[in-house]
Amino acid sequence: MTLPFKHIGLLIGVVLTFVSFLFFGRQQGTYQVLLICGLVTALIFYLDILFGKCHVKTKIFWTVVVVLCVVVQQLTEPFLIDTSYRVYISQNKNILTEINNILINKQGDITILNDSISKGDQLTALESDKLREGQKKLGTYIISKSDKRIYYGLSGFLDVRLGITYWTGIVKPDNKYQRLTGNWFH
Repeated sequence: MTLPFKHIGLLIGVVLTFVSFLFFGRQQGTYQVLLICGLVTALIFYLDILFGKCHVKTKIFWTVVVVLCVVVQQLTEPFLIDTSYRVYISQNKNILTEINNILINKQGDITILNDSISKGDQLTALESDKLREGQKKLGTYIISKSDKRIYYGLSGFLDVRLGITYWTGIVKPDNKYQRLTGNWFH
């Protein structure tokens, strides 16, 4: 038995939606494109199934499939998002380690935003250059070091900020942070 095109289209939309969350933390633009394309594709083909010429049993079956996919997506979303951050950390391990090693022993707050480093008077010229270069390679909009953590801002708009935090403090963060791996949280 072969599936009609509208059923295949619905499944492709669902798969795109699931896969999009693997890009949530590391490539926000890719995540958004995949998510929107997946949702729109799934919606169009689902509406075609729902209002097209199909048996009532087929419509009920595909409605159950869509509801199950929504439930599974909601249950797996946190895991997929965590995985996207872990992939980012794994892909950029050397650069992240180099930046952490530079910043971890410096006193006070240091912020690297675009090409400027504020309160970075403790840094040598070589360290400043490595930090700027590392920030560009990582694609972060900000790296912010405080006494307890080093924050890497991966994307943000208005009041929504997405990023990862390397915890340097002895006392681990509260429950609002989720552990990714080692001292990495989001």
